[in-house]
Amino acid sequence: MIAKTRSRKIEMVHYQYSGNKHDVIAGIGLVNLLWHDLTSVESIPIDYRIYDKDSDGKTKNTHFSEMLALAKKRGIMPEAVVMDAWYSSLDNLKSIRSHGWVWVTTLRKNRIVNHNTSFAPIKKRSIFKFNSA
Repeated sequence: MIAKTRSRKIEMVHYQYSGNKHDVIAGIGLVNLLWHDLTSVESIPIDYRIYDKDSDGKTKNTHFSEMLALAKKRGIMPEAVVMDAWYSSLDNLKSIRSHGWVWVTTLRKNRIVNHNTSFAPIKKRSIFKFNSA
C-alpha cells in the first residue's frame, strides 16, 4: 500500500490494512509481481496492479491470478512463486499449480495441509515474489 494518510479526496484512496504500520490506514492499494534472482539478489518488477475494487470490481486475489497468467503467457518460468500468507487461498495455490509452478508461503494456522513428501528441491536461481505495497 502506498500510504496517503494526509489525503482527504484523492481517487483510489481507501482505508486498508498496512503490514508496515500494522494498522488500517488511508492509502492506495498496490499489488506487485517481482522477479527475484537468488544469485545476484536482484528484484525486477514484472507487473503491478492498482487495487481499487470500486473501479474494476477485482479483488487482490483476482489481480494475483491475472498477473500469474500474463507472466506465463510472456514465457516467464520461475522456479517458485513466493508470497505472503494473504495470497495462500486454495484457489491461488491451485492457480500456481495449474501453471506447473511450485509455491512457497507461510500459511495461516486455520489451513489444512496434505503433507506430501514428494517435494522437489528448488534448483534454479530465480523466483517470483508477490508483494502488496
